[in-house]
Amino acid sequence: MADASTVAELVNISVDGRPVEVPPGTLVWDACEKAGIFVPVYCAHKKLEPVAVCRMCLVEVEGLPKLQPACATRVAPGMVVRTQTEQVRKFRDGNLEFLLLNHPLDCPVCDRGGECDLQDFTQRYGPGRARSSITEKVHFDKAVKLSDKIMLDQERCILCWRCVRYYEEITGEREIVLQERGVHTVVDSFERQPLQSQFQGNLPEICPVGALTHRQYRFRARPWDLRRTASVCSHCSYGCNIFVDAREEQIARYASNDNPEVDDSWLCDQGRYGFPELNRPERVINPEARVGGLRQAVSYQDAVARAAGALLRVRGDHGGTSVGVLGSPRMTNEEAFVLQWLAREVIATPHVDHRYEPLEGISPEQFRLGIAELEGCDAVVVIGDRPERLSPVLTLRLYKVANKLGRQILRVPETFSAAQVVKQLPAAGRIGIVAAQADRAAAMGLRAKAGSAGREAAVLTITEAVNSRGCQDLGLLPNVGPGYRSLEHSGLFGRQLLEAAVAGQIKALLVVGDGADFEAEGLFHEALAKVDVAVVVTAWQGVASRAATVLLPGRTIAEKAGTVTNTEGRVQRVRTAVEPKFTFPSDLRILGDLAAGLGSDLGVQALAAPVFELLAAAVPAYRGCQAGLRAHWEPGS
Repeated sequence: MADASTVAELVNISVDGRPVEVPPGTLVWDACEKAGIFVPVYCAHKKLEPVAVCRMCLVEVEGLPKLQPACATRVAPGMVVRTQTEQVRKFRDGNLEFLLLNHPLDCPVCDRGGECDLQDFTQRYGPGRARSSITEKVHFDKAVKLSDKIMLDQERCILCWRCVRYYEEITGEREIVLQERGVHTVVDSFERQPLQSQFQGNLPEICPVGALTHRQYRFRARPWDLRRTASVCSHCSYGCNIFVDAREEQIARYASNDNPEVDDSWLCDQGRYGFPELNRPERVINPEARVGGLRQAVSYQDAVARAAGALLRVRGDHGGTSVGVLGSPRMTNEEAFVLQWLAREVIATPHVDHRYEPLEGISPEQFRLGIAELEGCDAVVVIGDRPERLSPVLTLRLYKVANKLGRQILRVPETFSAAQVVKQLPAAGRIGIVAAQADRAAAMGLRAKAGSAGREAAVLTITEAVNSRGCQDLGLLPNVGPGYRSLEHSGLFGRQLLEAAVAGQIKALLVVGDGADFEAEGLFHEALAKVDVAVVVTAWQGVASRAATVLLPGRTIAEKAGTVTNTEGRVQRVRTAVEPKFTFPSDLRILGDLAAGLGSDLGVQALAAPVFELLAAAVPAYRGCQAGLRAHWEPGS
């Protein structure tokens, strides 16, 4: 419940007879939304400053002689707003009539058809019949290629300026401009140069009509053909929220799903347009096993039994430490937790990892700062260019911190003097430090130096892949257990494990996941060829699948249900967006069945929800985090 001082600060207004309380400075448009009253608008956008150029949102305000733009008018105590008067309706009707005067009748072939604001508002508010007898509309070049990602159709543009303002306010790149003047004004790229921004994919989403469209999605589907699923982008560790739109069990497009704490509504082009990788046809679709030296298809039950039997034989002949287990930073939290349990408690090997290079000296202290908390810092130090290369959307958050909030952004090279950096920081206030995981030691050293100089400092470490952080938190590493628990005996890191396999010390490998971190390494090829047993669970044909003694079909992240943890420690759900082309169990179920074949019981059903409860019991920081909250680590943990 709000305290008395908060309540006293609220402004009381009336919208179409409905009382509503809002903070001072609230736009009338937002107040109407809070009152449950929809006011149509083209130019306004939640993430952009108001400009009131489209005039669709004009409303009556009692006591004022003219209609006022709801998107640019601030509330005042006692204000009475009316959104459905005859004057308002007449103006909207006329405004739409003018917009349609030269708008092409492209709806049947426009990619925006079915989700176009002009189409929707015309149906809801517009005239039923045009009064003009003009038959020849103004014509421009159709389908102009602005880049390899974006198409422009100037005939459809209604000059809302959203695209221009997006570049000016959000990215600072200014690649889209208004050209000419008055009735001749058009939107175009600056000097007709191709767009270079790595965030241009956001343009079609903020365009209210079909003027800017995705080349990748061009003529692929109508919105009513698509099944929409809320999930998380798998391009990097930032954890941008997305909608996965699928048709006939193929991903058709990604769309942003605004999360102010993470992506602030924006996606990078690498993430937005990277989904064809998940539609690749080179899939593992059947269980296979080597029988008499030849690979052949087998039943799922037979494959699991053969895999468990082979691992049991190696463990019996050479001990559990002769088995190595490799996961993937693109597996879910539930899979990572069960895989490390399978390695340590069932197979009895300490040799378990999810990455190729060693990772030592990690702790939750390297992730104490949240993404949105950057906006509350008085200064932000960015170490090198790796953080923004790893997570491009971080660039937009830093631009907002510097240009909208006026805070200091200090960029330093990977090698720097902490004492010199501290001298350039404000004398007081909170300092944010952003670094790639490779530079975590330097970041922690700078944090300590800033602390000794009387500044409060916190670190945001940017990890590499979609669930690198979750794999670390849950102990899919050879040197720490779940919750960064110390281990009595540490195992071999990924590269060391493969070297041991080549040397003949590791006799069996269990490889689970896409293997992308290992597939490019020649050492991985050598290790798979050397070991006696290679049990592989993967979605893709590749080095691991070809070398497997037993092969089980895995799922892509678009086919999974579970959770992943982003770089700041926010636990977020991934949901099944498409179904695989086979009916075999999920990766999580495969791990549970392997454990059963090895003589152990997981204790719960091999489903995401019960396994999450199991891992949350082992890692208290994860309790209650399924709804998108950050894991809560106690100071010093």
